[in-house]
Amino acid sequence: MIGLMLALVVAPPAPAPQAVQATLQSCAMEQDRWVCRYQVPNIEIIPFTGDASELELTPRSGPAPSPVPGDTPTGTALTEGAAAGSEAGILTEREAGLVARCADAGWMSLCLPDDRRAARSLRDRQVAYQTVQRSVTGLLAEDRCEEAIRAALDGGYLGLAREARAFCAASVAEPVNVQAVVPPAS
Repeated sequence: MIGLMLALVVAPPAPAPQAVQATLQSCAMEQDRWVCRYQVPNIEIIPFTGDASELELTPRSGPAPSPVPGDTPTGTALTEGAAAGSEAGILTEREAGLVARCADAGWMSLCLPDDRRAARSLRDRQVAYQTVQRSVTGLLAEDRCEEAIRAALDGGYLGLAREARAFCAASVAEPVNVQAVVPPAS
C-alpha cells in the first residue's frame, strides 16, 4: 500500500490526450495578495449539441473560419425549451444549484465571494421574474389580457408576454361552454 502511494507521488501525472494546459508566466505580491499570470494557448470552441461529458477542447491550428452570411451554425439554434430558459428570471440547473449552494452561504461554506455575489444576483433576478409572473397570472385569471401583456413587457420579459398573448388568443378562439346548473325544484 505504501509502495503504491509512493509510486503515485513520484510518478508525474500523465496529461490527458490533446489536453490544453496553461503555462505559468509569473507570480508576484500585489496589494497584499498573490497574483499569478498564466499564458493560455489559443483554443477553438465548436458548438456542441450532444452530452456535455463528451465535450473536449482542442488547440486551434489555424485562423478562425469566417462565418458564411445567412448560414446558421449547427448547435446554436434555440429550441423552444432553451428559449424559455434564456428568459431573464428563469434559471438553468447550474444557476439554480449555485443559488441553492451559495446565495445564503455562511463564512464557512465552500463558496468563493464571487460565487456568493453571483448567486445573490441570480436569486434577485429570479424573485423579480416570479413577482411579475404572479401579477401576470393574476391579471390573466381576471381576464384582463391587455394589462397582463403590458405588465410582462414592462418587466422586460418577452417570453412571458408571448405566453400571455397566446393564452389570451386561445381563450378568445375557444369560448368555454358553460351551462348553468339549476338545482331541482322541491
